[in-house]
Amino acid sequence: MKKIIALVTFFVACSCTSLIAQPPYGGGQQMTPEQRTAMMKERYKTLGLNDVQVDSMIAISNDFRPKMMALRNLDQDARQAKMKEITEERNKRIEKTLPADLAKKVIEAMSQQRGGGPRQ
Repeated sequence: MKKIIALVTFFVACSCTSLIAQPPYGGGQQMTPEQRTAMMKERYKTLGLNDVQVDSMIAISNDFRPKMMALRNLDQDARQAKMKEITEERNKRIEKTLPADLAKKVIEAMSQQRGGGPRQ
């Protein structure tokens, strides 16, 4: 009997621990600005950007982030149209900031990160 109680207690404890580890409402937690910046620095470095270029890309991302976040309340068609417009504006700015080969890499990586797949 003691073994059964111990076993049940063990399984309940394991179940509670895994439930506590899950983010609320099934969504991921938002990153802090510092975490987001560190993640972007790492990603841009892997694309071959130097420190100045990385800082420029972070500044561009930070400029366009509020514009993208503001689209959340629009209906799907309006959101997609506006997102395309904002993305084109951002890409033009990236192309002005980086050499052509790096700009292409960064734009491609951003497209894939969003689930857009490779650009034609």
